[in-house]
Amino acid sequence: MPLLIIAAASIIACTDPSVHDGDTIRCGAERVRLFGVDAPEVLRGQTPAEPFAYDARDELIRLTRGRVGCRFVERDRYGRFVGKCWSSVSSDVNAAVIRSGFATEYRRYSKGLYARAESEARSAGHGAWAGQAQAR
Repeated sequence: MPLLIIAAASIIACTDPSVHDGDTIRCGAERVRLFGVDAPEVLRGQTPAEPFAYDARDELIRLTRGRVGCRFVERDRYGRFVGKCWSSVSSDVNAAVIRSGFATEYRRYSKGLYARAESEARSAGHGAWAGQAQAR
């Protein structure tokens, strides 16, 4: 029985989570950092927003409408739940936000898991890659 409890605790789910930026949502009381996703930072105090930060945030809002679930990968140095997420809109929210072109793969942690999604965004000229599309 303890195994079931541990397995159940490794997934969290909610409806219409709040979105902080292009790689962080709040699902209930838990802040969830999307595993392997690096999105531009939004305005923080006196630090201006990075280019495409609000586009990335808006895309994550779109991708997390409805029911959302996240599978635990680890806790980051800030204590956030780092996870792989899915929703009513996408079976892989992490890859979808990267595929939009408004975020990139955070290779330091994901080790190439989302390289294809980033390559697709770049080749198609999506998001920040607009005007930089590569020939197929």
